[in-house]
Amino acid sequence: MLLDNICRIRINSHKLTPNTGIAIKAIMPRIFLQFYFLIACLLGLQISAYAIEWQEIDGTTRYKISFDEESIRLTPKGRLEVWLRFIPRGEAERKIAALEYKDKRYRSHLEYYEIDCSDQTALLGLVNVLGQDRVRLKQLLGGTEPEPILPGSVLENAAKRICPSLDEEVAEENEIEEEPEVNSEAATNNDRLQEIDELRKKAAAKNAPAEAWKELGNIYFDTDQPQLAIKAYQRALILKPDDTDILNDQGAMYRQIGDFKKALANFEKANRVDPNNLESLYNRGYVYAFDLNQISKALVIWRRYLELESKSETALQVQSFIEKYGSQP
Repeated sequence: MLLDNICRIRINSHKLTPNTGIAIKAIMPRIFLQFYFLIACLLGLQISAYAIEWQEIDGTTRYKISFDEESIRLTPKGRLEVWLRFIPRGEAERKIAALEYKDKRYRSHLEYYEIDCSDQTALLGLVNVLGQDRVRLKQLLGGTEPEPILPGSVLENAAKRICPSLDEEVAEENEIEEEPEVNSEAATNNDRLQEIDELRKKAAAKNAPAEAWKELGNIYFDTDQPQLAIKAYQRALILKPDDTDILNDQGAMYRQIGDFKKALANFEKANRVDPNNLESLYNRGYVYAFDLNQISKALVIWRRYLELESKSETALQVQSFIEKYGSQP
């Protein structure tokens, strides 16, 4: 899995879906998009500051999550814009988040999304990192392209709450057409739950191969359950310790929970097993640069990456990192 400065995605040979994969959700955003999202953020904060209506949705093991009902608006592209609020469930979770956002003052954060209810995709535009009394500490830019909303994810929970309000008139006019879509969504969720159950049984079987544990880790990865993914990948590595895909994916999950030391250990081992492994090179550089603020180490690794690959979309992002940070003292 390749890491990215706002969200993570995993791309393996067996699957190519967002919030899955190695490569990149956000190549360096274009200037006009940066300007658009910055203005949208500022306007959104000014409007919602007077009448914020936070509605809770199902969260994660790390965060209590809610959405601002007053922030929901329809964009010219037919998407729904919405702010989500993430509050750590406890002090341990807060400290992990503070490490991720590199600010000890961290208390919570807001994420701005544009959600397309028709094709079930979402674009992360901005992240506002907040401190005590909701003072904004920093603002981070998201990606440039929408990504599919995964079943069971926070975004799916948010979409379920906000999309019906937009589709209500269409549903009244044509209930027959809307009903299959709802049924299809329910079927997708049931299929995903059934898939998890089947993979658990497959991995728990006597003499289960490494691939069974790897597949279980992948589905935990895709459904944003990093702790369970780490455990499943560990069982796979016991049976297949030099599998670079598993090492990279488990490393991404370690980074997800804020354990950068273990994440780097995984990426470094993957690179020792295969010195030409592009995924581990990218990930090591990313952690050094954006998690540990060791830019000089990141630049050495990224230049090695470009020696091996210089034409791909990921290589272009690596080149943009070098251009941006290479001139810094």
